[in-house]
Amino acid sequence: MYIDIVGACNLSCPSCPMGNSENVNFKKAMQVEMFTKIVEKARSEGIQTIFLYNWTEPLIHPKIGEFIEIINAAGLESGISSNLNLAKNMEKAMLANPGFFRVSLSGFYQETYKQGHVGGDIEVVKQNMIRLHELKQQHGLQTLIEVYYHRYIDNMEEEGLMREFSERLGFRFTTGYSVMMPLEKSLAIAERDPSVTDTDRETLKRLALPPYDDLLNLVRHYANQSCSLKDNWLVLDCNGNTILCCTIFNQTEYQVGKYLDLPLAQLTRLKSTQKNCVDMCNRCAKNGLHVYSMYPNQGPLEAHAVNRIIDFQRHTIMGVPIESDQLGRNGEVSAENFDEAQYLHVNQDVRNAIAGGSFSSGYQHYVLFGRLEGRQGSGVFSPA
Repeated sequence: MYIDIVGACNLSCPSCPMGNSENVNFKKAMQVEMFTKIVEKARSEGIQTIFLYNWTEPLIHPKIGEFIEIINAAGLESGISSNLNLAKNMEKAMLANPGFFRVSLSGFYQETYKQGHVGGDIEVVKQNMIRLHELKQQHGLQTLIEVYYHRYIDNMEEEGLMREFSERLGFRFTTGYSVMMPLEKSLAIAERDPSVTDTDRETLKRLALPPYDDLLNLVRHYANQSCSLKDNWLVLDCNGNTILCCTIFNQTEYQVGKYLDLPLAQLTRLKSTQKNCVDMCNRCAKNGLHVYSMYPNQGPLEAHAVNRIIDFQRHTIMGVPIESDQLGRNGEVSAENFDEAQYLHVNQDVRNAIAGGSFSSGYQHYVLFGRLEGRQGSGVFSPA
């Protein structure tokens, strides 16, 4: 279970809805009494873990420590994620001994960090990280502290520095490619909606996985894949409403009922039957954006991101400018120029995979794997 216990954030990150979308959600702090009832119901329904974040900054809540203690007292796992620019309630949270404390950041130096975490100060974050380490040591806390580094195509050189800094403090260091959120924003980009702003386009230039046509062409092949974000995750807003999924930002429109008013089975069923939710899920799946959200660091999506980063670094070294939507597409054959017959003729293993039902066509294999493997026989590359 993920709960936004507040309706605000102290930063305005451009790849996050708190920085790129109008906030029409509830903008209040959840009351302890409501939260206690939610935890009691969650425990009775078999929920084992409660994380106090989705879109917002949990350290804003003055009673964050009490919230963590309530979860722990119920015998459930507790966790928070923070940009760690706020020190005021950090100690309260840490001394409550959460099971998991994630620090979310995107650079080692301020010049880089401020682009992804607008309004933040990486030197403040580093000092607060040191303080977290001290608190853990002084009080013998068991909290797993994880530093999560958001990868952009232009911050990779600083990743190693932040990894070393984090691991010296005894923190676990993990990484992941940033994606454009929320779902509504990714859909606007995919569907050429005029609401996409110039600021959004500048952010897209920094992403290793912008939802451009080439990426959508890849993830649309997974349109029928089930969505664990909707089916397996329970997301509540600060007013106790159950939200369709964690990628949705308009929590007012895409909520299926108050968690305390309906049994879990009914809330889960409403996600798949309530008309506006069904319509949104269909739009999402049609564009493959559920896969974009679920697996940005795996398989073909990871390879796609690496390809863009390598291309960016190569052009940076050479001093040759390139449009962001062409990064990572060097040598790619378009759908119009793809030679299906030739591709199958020279790739026996692909023919065998299609015969075995692993792929529906040579083009599907090319989009997902072949173009990244440098396969022969795909046709003639035609530069845009």
